[in-house]
Amino acid sequence: MKKIAIGILIILLGLITWYLFLKKYDYVITFKANLAPLGAYHKIKSIKTEGSKYLEMSNPDTNGAALRQEFAIHDQNVLLDWHFKSVTDTVTEIKVGILSSQHSLHNRLKILTGSSPLVTSVKEELIQIRKKLKYYTDTFRIIIDGEATTPAQDALIVSSITKRYDKAQEMMKSNGYLHPELLENNVDKTGHPFVKIKSWDITTDGIEMNFGFPIIYRDSLPIDSNIKYVKMNSEKTLKATYFGNYRNSDEAWFVLLQYAASNNILVKKEPLEVFYNDPMLDGNELQWKAEIFLPIENR
Repeated sequence: MKKIAIGILIILLGLITWYLFLKKYDYVITFKANLAPLGAYHKIKSIKTEGSKYLEMSNPDTNGAALRQEFAIHDQNVLLDWHFKSVTDTVTEIKVGILSSQHSLHNRLKILTGSSPLVTSVKEELIQIRKKLKYYTDTFRIIIDGEATTPAQDALIVSSITKRYDKAQEMMKSNGYLHPELLENNVDKTGHPFVKIKSWDITTDGIEMNFGFPIIYRDSLPIDSNIKYVKMNSEKTLKATYFGNYRNSDEAWFVLLQYAASNNILVKKEPLEVFYNDPMLDGNELQWKAEIFLPIENR
């Protein structure tokens, strides 16, 4: 019995030592969001918490992403380490490690008695963030369709360089210039407006994009310093269908990237979006449809 008691004591001392001095975080909170990991990563970065700042813990990619948030609460500097892991292509597990950078030992003792004001306050903050994520993800729906081939077509486009999250604003600006020129010059359109991403830097979130319309080619087209003619080749792609406000249609990019990674498919980060609704005429955003195509690398 004495040996058993000593063994139990050693185990307890080991657990206490681990909990108070070796455990990485004071407390960990886990929840899920209906987003691909990269989508969840960028959305969390966009949610502002007063007095906080974000630091990259790793370059975001489809293998996972991590983010560190620093802010002050109850006169303590608090670190929140956000980790994003794919559950499915459209669902992410978000794990938040909480660490008091000044009073971690004191805080861990408080947690044991269920009386840590810091953890209580962080929980309340995370509840609000979860509500914002839920409200956001309820505004759109993404369906993965699998492989598809885009048609070859002639098009007139306007090019621009911007950030991914400013894509919709750039679309409206480009459409305001291009569409009147097509009408004035009686250019025959053969399909719906589109955005073609020529390059996308996931680390900086910078994009080079073309906004345009497929058209019937003729010798006299309204080409100038802003409007260019391009011939778009047919491509083998991964396809998703998006329903919702077009300002968030790039969430489908993240879903297709995750789908490609999950299925060991090499893709080019050059998505094509085709828009089927006129936002000026249709007020029900959940009925707005876009098809999103991500080119597959030649094997």
